[in-house]
Amino acid sequence: MSVVNPATTELIISQLNQAKQLGITQPETFVKVYKQILPIINKNQSYAIKNWGIELIYETFIKNVYQIRNVDKVDLAINSLDTLTILMNIPITVQQQQQQQQQQEQQQKQQQQQKQQDNVVKDGHDVETFCKLIDISLIVYKLSFQYISENDGCNLLWSKLTELKNSLVNKFQSNYPLSPSDNSEYDLVRNIGTKLELLKFLMTVIDYQSKTTIIGEPVSKRGYSLNDVPPNHTLIKYENMEYESSALFTNLVLKVFYLDIIIPPLVTATLNHCIIILKKKPQLVAPLLKAVNEYDSNKKKQSNYQSVDEFKLARKYVDRNIRIFLGYAKKNSLIPVSMKQALEAQLKVLTERGIDLRKKHVLSIEDKSIKKRPFEGFHNPSKRMKVLDYKHLYTLNDPADQLNGFDFSTVPPQSCARLVINALQKASVTRLTKALEIVSERYKSALSQQPIKVKQERVGLSYGSTNGANTGIVTVKSEFPTEIKQENQHDGEFGYNEAEDDDDEEREDPSFSLAPPRELSFNEKKTHISIIIDNFFKLAKANNTSNGVKKLESTQDQSDSINKSLTDVAIKSFNKDTWVLLLTRLATRGMRTVAEEDGVEDKAPDDQNKEDMGTMIRDALFKYFIENIHDRVDVVIEWLNEEWFSEQSFQQNRKQQQQQRDKSGDNANEGTKVLACQVSTPVYNKWANKVLDSMINYLEPNDKRIFLRLLSDLPMLNEEMLQKIKSLCFDPARSSIGFLALQFLCMYRPPAKSICVKILTELSDSDQDDVKEEAKRKLSRL
Repeated sequence: MSVVNPATTELIISQLNQAKQLGITQPETFVKVYKQILPIINKNQSYAIKNWGIELIYETFIKNVYQIRNVDKVDLAINSLDTLTILMNIPITVQQQQQQQQQQEQQQKQQQQQKQQDNVVKDGHDVETFCKLIDISLIVYKLSFQYISENDGCNLLWSKLTELKNSLVNKFQSNYPLSPSDNSEYDLVRNIGTKLELLKFLMTVIDYQSKTTIIGEPVSKRGYSLNDVPPNHTLIKYENMEYESSALFTNLVLKVFYLDIIIPPLVTATLNHCIIILKKKPQLVAPLLKAVNEYDSNKKKQSNYQSVDEFKLARKYVDRNIRIFLGYAKKNSLIPVSMKQALEAQLKVLTERGIDLRKKHVLSIEDKSIKKRPFEGFHNPSKRMKVLDYKHLYTLNDPADQLNGFDFSTVPPQSCARLVINALQKASVTRLTKALEIVSERYKSALSQQPIKVKQERVGLSYGSTNGANTGIVTVKSEFPTEIKQENQHDGEFGYNEAEDDDDEEREDPSFSLAPPRELSFNEKKTHISIIIDNFFKLAKANNTSNGVKKLESTQDQSDSINKSLTDVAIKSFNKDTWVLLLTRLATRGMRTVAEEDGVEDKAPDDQNKEDMGTMIRDALFKYFIENIHDRVDVVIEWLNEEWFSEQSFQQNRKQQQQQRDKSGDNANEGTKVLACQVSTPVYNKWANKVLDSMINYLEPNDKRIFLRLLSDLPMLNEEMLQKIKSLCFDPARSSIGFLALQFLCMYRPPAKSICVKILTELSDSDQDDVKEEAKRKLSRL
């Protein structure tokens, strides 16, 4: 729970209210006041202040309390992007709020309780507040998107808008601001209000990011869409926007039709939104009508969170909504010819089914075909124990289930072992992890209660109690030390007690499970990457004084029964330069994106973020090399070799897979290999060019050896790189290095010979006599 000083929070809110009042009394100052308030909301950790900020933004954009001009509203929407992104990612749940409120009630006096709750207790969004944020984001997205489309080049603003959009899109499949439950079915049927708001946001994004083509009768208001964006816009690319809209619509919006249970509010809302798709977006009609055509409520299963009557009503009303949807589409000629026959047949079936249900009472019909969805959760998921004994500690099924009364002591140990092993093999890892988490929480909850009342027979074989009055009460915190002390006494008097030792082995400490990691923002990821880079370079500079090599412990003396592949490691030893390998692989493999290697200009936000972090690492390596090119040439050689090898490996695999997909059946040649010359390496080329540029600038006349070392060990040299050597040949003080490098490459790197000969030929036509003569001399020796 966040610790916030109530007095400080109240003071800040009081000052914010004064500032807001100034904006109300003097409307011309409101825009300036609003912009000054936003940084306070962003930086302050108090949720009460953040909630105050949400109300202010809601009043500004949704309620329109302050009657600001449209131009100013666009300006404020742009300034609100950072704040909305921060407010959108507060990781807290309603359940946690309730627990915090209970704790606070115990600590605060009754008279001050209500006053303190607003400032201290509430540390995160409830559903209502989050829905307000979605409504605000919807307006801000529209205003910002229109502004960017009319003002090309707003790269930073586009990045912020994309981050806000992705944050909301990613929450559509979660239950934010509620925490995930122990089974996916329950998550599907709860928090429907938030999902409906997010669906509205998704449909707006799809509408704005796709072209509009009106089908049938014209409409008075076509609405803003991709048609209004200039075709040559550098940020809003038509092809990328259409692809993203199609992916959002197909993979998220239409997913509700493919579930095995019925969620009536979500299906109905989706159908209502999709009327617009039928009328304005012909490119999305095919997947929509395909999903509707394949939807059959009679094949759906009853949810474990529905009664039979609720399921029957859900089928009835969803069928009616689909019938209305298809009827509207047919009446307005919105159904493509290819699907007309199938959808008209479905419409006829739904109409007949509806007539049949109207003749009977839907709830009185006995339908034996109804099947219930298999239950995936736990009947007893409570993390607090009502009865403190081991039976209730491990019981996850229904407490009333007669199976709980089965006495396993009558089953032979070998049979028990087989049952447990078979159960563990068949159990889902996710469910097993969740079960262990529940048991762990129960154990910790039991330990936190003192004293604990337990049945007398559970401690009847213990080592005694302090007095007769307290024989039925055991204090948990003193239980284990007391038993250990007494066991030591018994061991000293009577020697080793095998039974007691077995008990000790079976008595396990309560397991502890870490909370799921909080999703980091891009700026936080950059901060962590920066820390990693700094630590590696500190290690590099600290190791300059030591040349020792630390080898990993050998496993040769291990038993032959151990699989050798389990003991293999990527790094056989750790020496002073091993950090280079780790850091370069973090950049080349950890931060690798296909978009960067393919030269895609308008990348997805996640790809762009990865590329930026990879660039941070490469730039740090480059600067480290520039600080001392004479002693650090080995570092840059290892780095660039790793860059080239990684790009070659990934690109060759991709090309080979593409070739195999393009070839059909008997003509497919699985043995075809992709050569290195057939694969582009744009990332390697970019940084190799930068390294050569900087090194040529810093070379001294006596640096021939390190320059030749670099040229000989770089994995690939192209014409652009080798052309840089020409500048050395024209420098009187360093011309010998340039000509020597060209001669060296002609002799020892045959793939580069033709390029070097071309360069020498160009130099032989130079207007500088000394350069011309030296070039001709080198050519005569080749």
